[in-house]
Amino acid sequence: MERTTKELSIADVAGWGSALATFGLTQGALYLQAYWGHFGLDPFQYVAVSEIALAGLAGIGLALGLMLVAIFLGDWLGDKLTSISPNRSVLGCLAPIALFLGLGAIIWWANAWVVLIGALLTVVCLAAVSIAPTVPAAIKKSPWLTYAVVMLVYVSIASNWLGAERATKITQGEEKRIANIAIDSKSLTGLNLIGRLGDTYVFWDKARKTTLLLQASDLKSLELRRAPSAATRDTP
Repeated sequence: MERTTKELSIADVAGWGSALATFGLTQGALYLQAYWGHFGLDPFQYVAVSEIALAGLAGIGLALGLMLVAIFLGDWLGDKLTSISPNRSVLGCLAPIALFLGLGAIIWWANAWVVLIGALLTVVCLAAVSIAPTVPAAIKKSPWLTYAVVMLVYVSIASNWLGAERATKITQGEEKRIANIAIDSKSLTGLNLIGRLGDTYVFWDKARKTTLLLQASDLKSLELRRAPSAATRDTP
């Protein structure tokens, strides 16, 4: 059987590149909206959408890459399992069980229940698309349907969760570095640097549980140092 090959044109590359860039910017925006929203801030009031989204994409780039690898690996594994001969059907039954048990253990260990909810919602959306009478048959039978739903639903939920989770670690005092700043004749110590929005530095004051915003022009000095470990803090 002859194998047909299709060469990608410049228009195809531009189209796919634009779609991927738009997707990445959207995920970055969701990530940073959840991150800054945890501190009561809307990042889009300070910085252009494109800049803030690119910064967010840098923060979750590794996570998105791992998700893509997991999606394609799961598809490859599914093809392998369905092609198992009948006399090895036991392996075909045990492999998915072991896979789901392993994923459940990872989710429990990482306390990532939001990710599990995202996976369940993805399955629900796939089922809804499959049984909806108004959806064209070409979309239902498309091999890209699963990937599209996973990227639109699951990855969006995961991006939002990653941003909120990172912000929660800061408010709970789990950040690895603390900041000492000087403004005019006053010094503030033990702060956590949340980030920078335009010309404004944002800090978290754990002692007062407040978000502190400072203009870059008002900041005389900024010192970042590693936060002491729990053992060090307990040492008299």
